Amino acid sequence: MTDQATAAILGTLQSFRVTFLSVAGIIFVVLAAAIFIFVQPRSLVRSAVEIGAFAFNGREEPIQSPELLAKRIPVVYGPAALAALAKNGAQQSTLGALQNLSADSIGQTVSIQSTIDPAAAEDAKALHQKIIDQIVEEDAKRSDFVREAASLRTVLMKQTSDGVDQQIAEYGKVLDRVGGLLAETEGSIRDMQLERSTALQRAATQLEADNKAMPDIDGFRKEIASRVELLAVLNEDRAQSTRDLTTLRSQRDALASTLLEAQIAARAFKSTRIALAPEVMLQPVGTKRLSLLVIAAVASILVAFGAIAFLHTFVVTKT
Repeated sequence: MTDQATAAILGTLQSFRVTFLSVAGIIFVVLAAAIFIFVQPRSLVRSAVEIGAFAFNGREEPIQSPELLAKRIPVVYGPAALAALAKNGAQQSTLGALQNLSADSIGQTVSIQSTIDPAAAEDAKALHQKIIDQIVEEDAKRSDFVREAASLRTVLMKQTSDGVDQQIAEYGKVLDRVGGLLAETEGSIRDMQLERSTALQRAATQLEADNKAMPDIDGFRKEIASRVELLAVLNEDRAQSTRDLTTLRSQRDALASTLLEAQIAARAFKSTRIALAPEVMLQPVGTKRLSLLVIAAVASILVAFGAIAFLHTFVVTKT
């Protein structure tokens, strides 16, 4: 049964071979012509910008988010650049073709691509140039603002550090004065204790019970007690001043480290720059055309088979 069906099909093809070849050939020629007419070479225009960065807390931070910038290019920067080209006299058809714009971010680099007709390649390059110029200009303003803020932070920290240094110097003077007073007070206490001992010895040698040296001895005792209290106060003042001085020195060391980081950050700026100037690359269409031609050949054969089947049915019915 299968052999009979195959023989019938081959017989039909033999009978209508001219029609089969004509239909298949005509359809293939039409499809091939359409492929060569409509599948034209395209140009890829691409450019890239590297987003500037600054140092913050020991890390490098971009002036703006590359991911957000890549999303804004087709919806913000692209239309603005197209409007500028329109004001400069660009054709409406060209502007429509240039709307095929996309952008991607890789690290701190943002790349821009346009796939357009080769005839509009120069206009696409102009569009890319306007976009990256606008990005660089806006980032330059951001960089200036961040740089000024970093410089102001450095100045304020330097003033704070200088103030701490001045306090340390003043505390040093206070400790010197307190040290001098302590030595003086300790010396006066020793002197008064010697005088009191001398007065006691002198009073002991006198025969009268209510000798006149007793008031002097009592005065020495009160004065010595007063100076001992003063000595305790001075020691406490010195201990507190020493603690305060230690705190100030620790604060100064921390400020010195932070100030150094701020000074480095104020100088460690990378400006946004053009990483890739707009360039044109011609996209080959040979592979795409070949694939479409294969599809066209298969479609032509299938349509020709359909035409032969229809003619065979028509002839059989008529007979």
